[in-house]
Amino acid sequence: MIIIADSGATKTDWKILEEAKVVASFETIGLNPYFNKQEEFLSALNQNYPRQIDPENVREIYFYGSGCDAHERGQEVAQYLGLFFSNAKIKAVSDALGAARALFKRQPGIVAILGTGSNIAYYDGERLTNRTPSLGFVLGDEGSGAYMGCELLRAYLYGLLDPDIARKLKTHFNVELSHVLNMVYSAPRPSAYLASFVPFMLENINNPTIYSIVKESFVELYRYHLAVYENLADLPIGVTGSVGCLFSSVLNSVAKEYGFKISLYLQYPITELIKYHTQAGLNTR
Repeated sequence: MIIIADSGATKTDWKILEEAKVVASFETIGLNPYFNKQEEFLSALNQNYPRQIDPENVREIYFYGSGCDAHERGQEVAQYLGLFFSNAKIKAVSDALGAARALFKRQPGIVAILGTGSNIAYYDGERLTNRTPSLGFVLGDEGSGAYMGCELLRAYLYGLLDPDIARKLKTHFNVELSHVLNMVYSAPRPSAYLASFVPFMLENINNPTIYSIVKESFVELYRYHLAVYENLADLPIGVTGSVGCLFSSVLNSVAKEYGFKISLYLQYPITELIKYHTQAGLNTR
């Protein structure tokens, strides 16, 4: 048996395969070595791993996760997982590499992960090269749900939303200043909290202010992360993540305005990652 896991800031999708077929699936919280330590990894697995499958029968694990781009962080994750899967060979690498393999297999292209957070890199068909760093929700994450949620809350708290949208937001969420500040600065998983406003923004995308927030987020994505590629118009660009896919029409309009094109949208990379790791003749080790 092998396991393929795709972990973002909000959730982790796990697929258990036997002879190239999915025999079980489960979901846990997003697991990031910068924010989650050994006990949280083990707790997530103990609570959600399918009881009918013995973890000692798992021989290989491919874990693609946010925070695993640094080699030492990937080793930490492999160590944590090894406590639960005692007989498995474990490889933990970045979710950006997982997205690249899912989108392009062995072909080159630009990978844009636009979910709770964001990460953009160039993939040469085997390895990733980052022209710009992924700075997280405090300093970066342009084009992400956390970025958009932050801009929405800023507009509301500064009194810049029109009254109807402000009332709707207040009806659906606790947007008292003290609560917002606590969730962002003191509560765990602040980026997931900020991204939790994405469904509201999607529902109200026809409002000019909401549309402007989403569009400007993608303009910033272009300005800081895509414009650095001189031959951008000639490069295929693949997008993964719920935010990029849900707001694809807005992103496409920004792409047309700034002279680039999105070649492929893939909301859930895990299915294509399964193909990558099970396709005959591919050396994925």
